[in-house]
Amino acid sequence: MNRFRICLRLILASVFVWLTADARSIAEQIDRPLAASSSSVTIVTLGDSITKGVRSGVTAEQVFGSLVESQLRESGRSVRVINVGIGGERTDQALRRLDRILDLKPDIVTVMYGTNDSYVDKGKSQSRITLDAYRSNLKKLVSELLRRGIQPVLMTEPRWADDAGTNGLGENPNVRLDPYVVACRETAHEWRVPLVDNFAKWTESRDKEVNLRDWTTDGCHPNPTGHREIAAAMLPVIEQALGVELKTRSKLLAGHQIRVVCFGDSVTGVYYHTGSRRAYTDMLGIALRRISPRATVQMINAGISGHTTVNALERIDRDVLSHKPDLVTVMFGLNDMTRVPLDQYKLNLTEIVTRCRVAGCEVMLATPNNVVSTSGRPTEKLIQYCDVVREVGRELTVPVCDSYREFDAIRTHDRFGWRLMMSDEIHPNMAGHKQLAMAFARTITGQRVSLDDVPPMRPAIGETLARLRDGKPVRVLAMPPFDELIEPAIRKIYPDAKIIVEPWPVGEFSLAKIELSARQMVRRIKPHLVVIAIPASATAMDDKSFVHSYAWTMNWSLNFAPPTWDCVVVHPSVVEPMTKNGERYDLIRRLVQAQDLTLIDRPIDNATNVSRLFDEWLRREVKY
Repeated sequence: MNRFRICLRLILASVFVWLTADARSIAEQIDRPLAASSSSVTIVTLGDSITKGVRSGVTAEQVFGSLVESQLRESGRSVRVINVGIGGERTDQALRRLDRILDLKPDIVTVMYGTNDSYVDKGKSQSRITLDAYRSNLKKLVSELLRRGIQPVLMTEPRWADDAGTNGLGENPNVRLDPYVVACRETAHEWRVPLVDNFAKWTESRDKEVNLRDWTTDGCHPNPTGHREIAAAMLPVIEQALGVELKTRSKLLAGHQIRVVCFGDSVTGVYYHTGSRRAYTDMLGIALRRISPRATVQMINAGISGHTTVNALERIDRDVLSHKPDLVTVMFGLNDMTRVPLDQYKLNLTEIVTRCRVAGCEVMLATPNNVVSTSGRPTEKLIQYCDVVREVGRELTVPVCDSYREFDAIRTHDRFGWRLMMSDEIHPNMAGHKQLAMAFARTITGQRVSLDDVPPMRPAIGETLARLRDGKPVRVLAMPPFDELIEPAIRKIYPDAKIIVEPWPVGEFSLAKIELSARQMVRRIKPHLVVIAIPASATAMDDKSFVHSYAWTMNWSLNFAPPTWDCVVVHPSVVEPMTKNGERYDLIRRLVQAQDLTLIDRPIDNATNVSRLFDEWLRREVKY
């Protein structure tokens, strides 16, 4: 009995050591000290035992992740590679530990699975993970990384040796692995992410009479030679994923002065969809200053609604090159796809890059954001134009910010959340512009920065206050009850003010009818101040309709482009206090913030009279 207990303890101890070995290996990789120079890029290699690599005959230094790190550093790249491979892992298990991978704050994640997913165990007739499940898991991994601004690099597994052990059906494991390899290639193509096709390269070598047994320890797991082959295939792909280092980045991080011109169409320009006061150009300036507070950053917006690359070439000297920028960001395509042929679009982009470089400017290209697919702008056609941007970037060695891919990953994760970033079918609102600016900043500097905390511009009613201080008349368009409250509130601060109040009756209107009234009234009146106070009773069929009508009520309440008038939104709780917030009450807060407008809100359990609450808000505005 004692011998039995001792044996049982030894077995349990061995199992524990086996289960924790992978976790300990990962921890050692994470805790491994950096080289003398601080690492600016973190690459995580995610996969199974082939990625983990260490086994009898293979040391940590001989694994492909370590080899890639060494070779990149030798070439002058400041990188750190963290190997998080776990023996026996499949794509479903990788998804379950994705949060732990994200905690490592990677810039690039290589993803290599398939050997375990496709394998048929003894006594079984099917692969461990179905092909459809594998494909779905792989897409989920890719989209979850992309929506966070992390570059995935997909990798097919190496081919098994011809004389490797058979699977549970007596087949060479390549029989089952092959369709999973195809699915990996297709996923890489669908998401336009880099691919390291180890299976193809090992197959090609095998066809040239290389015995793959000589590249493995057991017909499956690479030996040092096999890891060198994988590293050699990875290196050019990783180099391309790392992208071009801009001189502008060095100047910025050194604290020098830089000038950036953002060149594009209505998504770049300042228009109603972001509040008619600022756009991603301004947000990018904030991001760059946060990354390098010592630097002097000058941002110039050269976006014009409706323009294509044809228009861009006509005005590039005047609107871009005359400013002598350090960097020009270029984002066209949403209008080109409607009237500029694909081959001409490519030639135009190429000429834009060339003319900027001749003038001594660096260039960063950007794919357009994704859109609600319509007959005029079908998604399939937009993808073709995005592919041209990527192609020009590769051919001319120009960094590309892949806005389309990142926005599409956000939509894949949460379609409704993505819709809250869009002002209409094609234009992002300020929430979307912040996303664009963060992606641009990451491409330019290689560093991450959040803009989620950037508030709307203050004061919210700067134009109105300036007119009041100057003794000029102020025309106010206001929904009830603020059509009656606005004048006495202003006169408490400016007793002699000249105020013209235009009531905006909404009565028992539905939200769609309020949207229509905004379209018909506001821009015709051209007020100095608009007070939107949509009552809680204004309903919509569903959240999608609610978002559409609420957003367009705000859109129509703004001037098409600067200069614009002031516009504020009053939350329904200000007029009708509630102890609890409904879901749509929170949705209103998200929508107003996304539009870059100021929301007059009531804190929960605050029972202050609506008139006093409004007076207090106005006095705070005057102090800005």
